[in-house]
Formats: sequence, C-alpha cells, structure tokens
Amino acid sequence: MSNLKDSSKWLGYEHGNVYPYNNDNAVAMVAEAMRNVPSQLEVAKKKVTYYNIPCSFDIETSSFRSYENEHGNEIKHACMYIWQFGLNGSVIYGRTWEEFFELLTLLQDLLQISEKKHLVIYVHNLGYEFQFLKDWIEWDKVFAIKQRRPIYAIAGGFEFRCSLLLSNYALAYIGSNLLYKYPMEKKVGDLDYSKLRHSETPLTSSELDYCINDVKVVMCYIQQKIEEDGDITKIPLTNTGYVREYCRNWCFYSNYIDPIERDKNKTEYHALMKSLKISSPEEYYQMERAFAGGFTHAGALHVNQVLKNVGSADLTSSYPYHMIAEYFPMTSFRYIGNVTENGMFNHYLKNYCCMFDVTFINLRPSVLFENPLSRSRCIINESLPFRVNNGRLVSAGEATTTLTELDWDTIYKFYDWDEVKIFNMRIASRGYLPKDLILAILHLYGNKTSLKGVENKHVEYMVSKNMINASFGMMVTAIIRDEFIFDEDWYRAKPDVSSQLDAYNRSYNRFLYYGWGIWVTAHARHSLFKAIYEFDEDYVYADTDSIKGLNFENHADFFKQYNREVQLKLLNMCNHYNIPYSACQPKTIKGEKKLIGVWDMEEPYYRFKTCGAKRYMYEYDDENNTIGLTVSGLNKKFAIPYLQKTCGTHAMMFEIFGEGMFIPPGHTGKQTVTYIEGEQEGDLQDYQGNFGHYHELSSIFMEPQGYYMSILTEYKDFIEGVQYVEI
Repeated sequence: MSNLKDSSKWLGYEHGNVYPYNNDNAVAMVAEAMRNVPSQLEVAKKKVTYYNIPCSFDIETSSFRSYENEHGNEIKHACMYIWQFGLNGSVIYGRTWEEFFELLTLLQDLLQISEKKHLVIYVHNLGYEFQFLKDWIEWDKVFAIKQRRPIYAIAGGFEFRCSLLLSNYALAYIGSNLLYKYPMEKKVGDLDYSKLRHSETPLTSSELDYCINDVKVVMCYIQQKIEEDGDITKIPLTNTGYVREYCRNWCFYSNYIDPIERDKNKTEYHALMKSLKISSPEEYYQMERAFAGGFTHAGALHVNQVLKNVGSADLTSSYPYHMIAEYFPMTSFRYIGNVTENGMFNHYLKNYCCMFDVTFINLRPSVLFENPLSRSRCIINESLPFRVNNGRLVSAGEATTTLTELDWDTIYKFYDWDEVKIFNMRIASRGYLPKDLILAILHLYGNKTSLKGVENKHVEYMVSKNMINASFGMMVTAIIRDEFIFDEDWYRAKPDVSSQLDAYNRSYNRFLYYGWGIWVTAHARHSLFKAIYEFDEDYVYADTDSIKGLNFENHADFFKQYNREVQLKLLNMCNHYNIPYSACQPKTIKGEKKLIGVWDMEEPYYRFKTCGAKRYMYEYDDENNTIGLTVSGLNKKFAIPYLQKTCGTHAMMFEIFGEGMFIPPGHTGKQTVTYIEGEQEGDLQDYQGNFGHYHELSSIFMEPQGYYMSILTEYKDFIEGVQYVEI
C-alpha cells in the first residue's frame, strides 16, 4: 500500500456540491467536477482512454403488489423513485429514467465519451441496478460471473463496474472501516423502505441526504483506490484480483533487489509453471471432482440437545498454514489407471499426491458420531438401500466418488466396506509450494497479526486480513466454466474445453496450479477430522477450521501434540527454504507470539444447542450472559432481539430454538428477491396518499423475508436412531 499522506488531497472531497437534475445543473456539476481533478485527468489502457476520476451511480426503489388481471392473481411490481449520480465529488440526482438518460447524453457530449474514451461508473451491487437498466440501454459488452451478476457492463463508453465485488464489503462497512483518508460513513435508518414512494413523492432532507450519501461513500472509496493503486486502470475488477497481483509480484519480482537474481527467479518460476500442466479434459474434470471445500456439520449424537459447558477451538489461519507447511503436487499428474487395495496402492498413498475414483460396495459407518462423505459428491446406486445424515452419506449398497490420499485416510477411519474398486488413479510428486509464494503468504499473515488493534492501522490490517483470506480462493478459480452472456436476455454458453485448457497451460502470466487448491482443502479437512475422531462421542459441531465439543479437558493432550507437530512442520519448511522461523510467529500489539496453524482455545459456552449445519445457538457465562446464534438465513442482529423479547428468558430461547421456530418478516434481516421481466407501467399511490406514474421495462421486487426452521423427516429419523441406539 502506498503512503497516501504524501499524496495530494482530493479536491472533490471538500468542494463537491449536490444538484437536483436539470440541464443547467448538469452542466454546472460537470464543470465543477472537472475543476476538482486531483491528479492526471486521463490514463490509457489497451487503446482506450479512461477518465481517472471517481464516479458512482445508485437508485432507490419501492416494491408493491397489485391484483390487476382477470383471475385476481397477485402481481409483483417495483419502481425506481430516485437516482443519484456522483462525478468526482459532485452529485446530481433525479426522479425519472428520462432524466438519467438525458444526463448520460449530456455527459457523452461534454466529456466526449466514446468507445475510445471511457467513464467508469461504480455501482455497489451492480446486479441490482442492472436489472432495472438492462432493457433501457443497448449494451456493447456485459461480463458476468454468473447469471444476473455482471462484473461490468459497457455501453457507448460508459463502463459500469461493481464496487461490491471489488471490496467484498457492504457499503456501511466500507464507510465505517475502510475510508481513512476520505471519511464518509453511510447513513443508517433515515430512509424507511416500508413506505411506498414514486417519482413525485416528496423526500425530506434527511431522506435525501441518505440517498446522496451512498454515492459519496462509493466515490470516496474509489478515489482512495485510485491513489493506492496508481490510477483507475490499475484497479482490478474483483477483490481477488488484489491478492492475485500481490502474490504474482512476489513470485516473479518483488523479493529480489538484484536484477540478475530477479530475472533468474522469474525464469525458474516460469519453467515450473510450464511443467505443471493439465493433460486432458478428463484429468481436469477429475480434479474438479476431487476438490471439496470445508467441512461443516453437527455431530448427530448431540443434535437438538441443550448442552452445558461446551468447549470450542479454532485452527489459526488454517488454509494459509496448510499452504506453507504441507506438501502439494509439484509435477504434472501421471495416469496409473486401475489399482488394487493391496497392491501398489498403499505405496502410492504413502509417497505421492494421489487422485482416484473409487466405488465402495456395502459401505457402512464404523463410528456413530460423524460421516465425512458428502452425498452430493457421490454417485449412488439408488436401487440399493442407502442412508443420509443431513447431506452426509452414512451407508450405501454401492457408492462412487473421487478422493485424494488424505481423504482416503479419513474414510478408512470412519467407514467399513465389503469391497472397493479403485480406478482412474493419477499420481504426482510431492513438494512444498514455491518459496516466494510461501513468503507472500507469511508476509500477509505477519501484517494481519502485527497490525491488529494498532492505532491508525485499521485499514492496513483489514487489507491484509482480506487478502490472506482470499489467498486460497485464487488457487481454485475454475479453469473451464460456462460463459454468461447478456444479449437482450441472459444466456448460458458452454465453453470450448480444449481451447480453455490450452490457454491455461500456455499462459505466461500463470503463477498457480489448480491442483494446489485441491490439496489445500484436503489437508485442512484431514486436520479437522483428526480432531473429530479424537473427540469421538464428545464431538458436537465442526465448521471448516473449528471444533466444538464436550469434556475439552479430556482432549488436552491431543491439542498439545497437534500443536507440536505444527511447530515441527513449520521448522522443517523454514529449514528447507532458509526462512526465519520468526516469520511463522509474528507478534501481536501486546508482544505475544502468534504461531500460525495451531489450535487456539476459545471461550467455552455455558449453554449450546445445534439443530444441524449452520444452525446453532450459544450463551456465554459472562456478566451479561451474552447470547448469540449462527443460522443460515438469519441476521443475528435482528433475530436475537426478537427472540429475547418474545421468549423472555434465555432458557426459553434455547427451548424455542429448533424445528418450528418462526421469525416473522422484518426481524430476520433478510429480503426475498423476485426478478421481474417485462414492461410494467401504471400509477402508484404512495404512503402519503398521492398518485404518481411509474414505467419500468424490468425490475426487482423485494420484501422482508420470514424464517421457519424445518428439519427433514429423514434427518429427524436418523438423529433419533443414532441417539437412542445401544452402543
């Protein structure tokens, strides 16, 4: 990160004004914005010139229902009632689409915007505004990561980009935590979204300020990025782009002062990448099958039970640790084919990175407390009996899946079977990740640890934290993926597999290998399952890098032994690469060493209850008896106050928490989204009783979402069978 204290102050931050839309105001706004230019006005990239200034766009909308057709069916509607456009600190706002498109035409004329001269307009969650805009504008190019999620959309030199994908944070978080040079907090609570409004509904000064402030926050964020990154062309499209560029620079350039050493290192790194190729589509698709994310599940023995004195432990930076301390495939895979369990198979498992397909006959659990295999990653012969434990495969007459040697070790502990068939086996030689990539990760971990809690370093800390968390994700970006194309409608196009693989193998800028990402999560799951297996029937809940269980004191030796193994693995890696061991244990602001990868004991829970994956409630034994919950589909900031008010006591909250628990709309913090395609036009009566005209070609209907906790019958039956079985 550059030292922004030495750079010139952005004039638009203090000298920008707010204008209601009309032609004269639009001209004045543009003139003012062009006077308040902080640095170089224009920069070029790939034969296109870009205005090097922050620009932002936002809308506010109302959702409503009608019953207008002949059958009396409900029809959902939505309409925009105000738009805000920020240009280099100045803001103009209007109430109709006609006004906005007039502004774009005026900007095109005044700024000479064209295919060769672009104005980048950032929108926080572009997918939302794009749904309203898409049928009004003839687009030159839309690039999307998935349907309805454009990263950018270009029309006639206007380049709309998504600042949410760039930051990975909500606007309120950006305003509160990331704007250290140009402070601008998002306003909260000044706009009641439940009130219906249209383009003629008067807005109070506080409501208008709320709307204007949103584009100001985005402009402050983008101006800060312009200064940090160099210019607007150097800002990546997504947040992952930052960690990619950071690690690529470490791998190719940054760690060497001597230009001769730097060139030598770059040549050697390119040679390594050239040797790490994916030989065929079949190999790639097997890699995709072998890749699995973190493990999140509840131990069936304790589901739906209110437990006391539940301990909790987290693995410190689990993915980064495994990236620096464990082995990975450091050659291309060699195809072996079919093997037998008692032949060379065990030799390969012990000495190579292994990837293979496997079919189990009469698969059954050897323990009661957990089932590691994912149902979704298995092909099951459904003509034979099988059982499922909330998404995990318990047993099957015949099941086929893809595993690594690490997964096999786990499966071997948790299951039995009558027969196994191993085929399509591939092996690769093991080794550490490249030294420069390890140094990059250690540097990020060091910053994250040493900057946490340091005054005036919060943003630098957040940048390092965000980047180290993203360092794994960049490894497993899909090489072959469908393309999402917008041409008056959304289309999904199948990729040219051979050409995409060839481009990947030949890429000169590539510094990662897809196989590495597979083994990051495989190592992390393997470590987590060691803990689950150790806890046995004391195991309560696990989530990627954490475990919760009973009788923690009985498992203290396991944690001590595991942490000693972590120290030894880190020492071996440091000795291998001649890296100071201190890089693995940076000091906190209090001077405490924080070793990466070890189990860290968390505060135990006085009371704990889980109803399944991503469904648990807990209470601490502190002064306030602090209570919390984690439930997919609920925002605890909204749900906990509602439950406290309706239940009265914490004991009753734990009693209610389970099947049948209902949180009404307005108390979940979640919205239901409905995409509306097709033109809608009419008159809307606002909350003040006045009518106004609306006209949309496409839109999004949003309403508060309720939450009802249901539990599948097969899961309830399984839990009951496990919890009452005689052991």
